[in-house]
Amino acid sequence: MDSIKERVGAYLEREGKTKQELASELGMTTVTLSSKLNGRTDFTFSQAIRLSEILGCTVSDLRESPFAH
Repeated sequence: MDSIKERVGAYLEREGKTKQELASELGMTTVTLSSKLNGRTDFTFSQAIRLSEILGCTVSDLRESPFAH
């Protein structure tokens, strides 16, 4: 399974979007998104749900990345 960072990178490339646009869709800054993608901070469950909707996958597919409880 691809890491969440790889999934996001593939999504951005496929859709021609930037991290800034994705961060905006998730309601966060690009600094916050980068921190989450690099594992320095956790995604909340609601953020994980929104990210899975954007990426077209399930939350379970993202489980390699830590989520806040």
